[in-house]
Order: sequence, then structure tokens, then C-alpha cells
Amino acid sequence: MGGTARQFNKMYIDYKKRFRKPVQQVAILMSPGFSDEYFVNTFRKLYPDMWDDLQKQYTYWHGKNNILIKYGKKSRYNFRKPYNFILDCSFHIRKKLRKSNLPNTLSDEERKNIAKDIQTKSETKLKKREEKLQKALYYVQEVEPQYTSKFIDRYFRTHDLHERLEIIRELSKYKSEKIIEFFYKVNACTRNFSLKEESMKYIQGIGLPFVLRRKKKGKKNYIDNEQVKNMSSPEILMKRLYVDDLEKIKKFDAFISHNSQDEDKIVTFYKKLNKEGYVAYIDWVNDKFDLKRQWCNASTAQVIKQRIKQSKVFIIFLSKSTLNSQWCPWELGYADALGKKICVYKCDDSGEIIPQFYEGYPQIYVDDKLWVNDDKKMEFKEWIALINKEKQDEKRSCKLKER
Repeated sequence: MGGTARQFNKMYIDYKKRFRKPVQQVAILMSPGFSDEYFVNTFRKLYPDMWDDLQKQYTYWHGKNNILIKYGKKSRYNFRKPYNFILDCSFHIRKKLRKSNLPNTLSDEERKNIAKDIQTKSETKLKKREEKLQKALYYVQEVEPQYTSKFIDRYFRTHDLHERLEIIRELSKYKSEKIIEFFYKVNACTRNFSLKEESMKYIQGIGLPFVLRRKKKGKKNYIDNEQVKNMSSPEILMKRLYVDDLEKIKKFDAFISHNSQDEDKIVTFYKKLNKEGYVAYIDWVNDKFDLKRQWCNASTAQVIKQRIKQSKVFIIFLSKSTLNSQWCPWELGYADALGKKICVYKCDDSGEIIPQFYEGYPQIYVDDKLWVNDDKKMEFKEWIALINKEKQDEKRSCKLKER
């Protein structure tokens, strides 16, 4: 048996130990003649938090095993299906119960109270876990940016640990199957332990199973234990924008001009954009490591200019706070000067007194879909597609003029 298989077996045995006491509690509630299916269903009902975790563990290890088999390797991670896992954990206690054939001394009322108490505690744990997950995903955009593949390719081609950390930082702001798979690969393939820990923070933060891979044996390299830490500031980010080709290839569907006092409403709004498949730019989300409010200076303005250039459309999140902002009119003026397509999203608290120059732009609004009122009502995706078509027509006309 190899080292990896031994590590998995140890993890599997330790994980099964967590089910010892819950299985005993379920056994107390069993009546003579109970079936295996009834036992598992009772466990599932009383311990929804453990059942939920068990399903995630099975999906994770089953997926890893399928990858091994796909590449012609032997099966290594034989994690049992949740139903069979519970039967394995309860094998001896079920056998003992059936052999004794003694009647359950608990009354129906006592069994109901015990079951209710167990279920309440378990549901409370599950609720807390879900709240923690929602908090971790609060700022994460659940969409895949178009530059994801290029960032992932660069990560596995570069030997610069600081560049690798920047790539990890960038992709940790998003959630998609491809990005999750990338973070698992970072754990499996990277020697540097601090980068592995970064991948662990991301995966555990979104509520998925994770086993930190041990340090590889063999010749030690000084970079294995190096603590990778990158400096952050608007000035450093501005330099990267002009030097780093990874920063240059970033593209966003919408730049959202706003006042940070509307944080909760902004998050709700860009999550709706994410559901439609659009990547939004918000400074304290997309550049959260470098554009902190206390660091705001002239370099911040230069970064904002570049991000407006990298965005397809410019959206003004119009509220009472926006009307008091110094940045929003400046951003609007710059976007207009660039010839960007601009639309206004009127928040419920925007009030009735709105400067006239905001009224001259199309309005975006949301019901079950995103709509834009630009001469005529059209879906936001149609509006974006129209912009792409106009850009393509401009490129063609430029080429014809050059000829």
C-alpha cells in the first residue's frame, strides 16, 4: 500500500469515528424487527448536518477516484456511498440489537422527545454552517471570468511564487467548477506550503471537503517552506497594470459606479448580474487587496480609469448616497469621454430630485430578468450583444480605411 492510500485510510477511519456516538443514539430508538433502510432513514432525519457532510465527502472522493481510473491508475479512494457508509458504521450495533431480540424499554413519548432533541441540535448546526457559508460567499462572484483559463495556464507555467499568489488571489474572488478544480490542483501539485494553505482557505470557505496534502518527500527545496506574502497598495497595483500582462488581459462586463455606503444593495445587484453570467467590477471586491478606502490617493484614480477601460459597459448605481459622492460624477465623465455605453440603475431610495444629466442615459431594471430601456425595451444580454456588434463593425471599418 502506498503512502497516499495509507493517508486516505487513516482519514477514513478517523472520519468513521465521528459517527460512533450518533449511530448509538439512533440504535436506542429502534424497535424489534427494524430494517436497514429504516435505520439509515432515521439517521438521515435526525442528523441532517452529518448526512449533508457525508454526501459532500462521498462526491469529493468519488470524483478523485474517477480521475485516477480515467488515467489508467488503480482505484485508491474507496469512499462508501452514504447509505452503505452508515450501514458499515452501525454493523456491529445492528447485529447486537437483532441478536438480543429484547423489546425497547423506552415509551413512544420518550423516543419522540429524544428524536426531537437530537434533530433540533443537528438542524441548528446545519443552519450555522449554512450561515457561515453564505458569509464566506457574500463578496464572491459566482461566475467565471473569461480570463480564467489564461490565469490557470500561467500559474502552472511560472516559477515565480509571488506571481502564483497573485493568480490565487484573483481567482479566489470567483466561484465556478473550473476555479474549484484549479484550487484542488494547487493543493495536489504545488510544493510551497503557504500556497497550499491559500487553496485550503478558499475550498473550506465555500464549504467543500479538503485534505491538505503533506509535504513531498525527497530533496528539500528552500522555496517549499517560504512564506509567500505580496505587498499591496494602489501604487503597486498601478505598476502591475502597466507591466503585468495578466492585469492587461482582465476584462469585465460591467463597471458599477456607486457609493460604498450602499454595500448590501450593491452586493444584491451584482449577484443578479452574476446569475445572468456577467462579471461586474466593484473596487472593494475585485481589487480588495489594493484599493482599501484608507489608502485612497491619486494612484487609485489611475487604477479606476484602467478598470473603466477594461469594462464593456458602465452602470451607475443611483441612490441618495450616489448623489453625495464625489467619485461617481468623475467616473461617469471619464466613461462618457471614452465613449462607453452607459446605463443607470435607479435604487429605490434614489429620491425624486435627480440631476438632469442622469436622465439622458438608458435605464437598467430588474424583475425576473435584466432589462435596458434604450429607445426600446430589450434584455440586457441583447444590449451587450449589440455593443459587441458595434465594436466589430468599427474594427472592420478601421481595417478597410487602412487598406
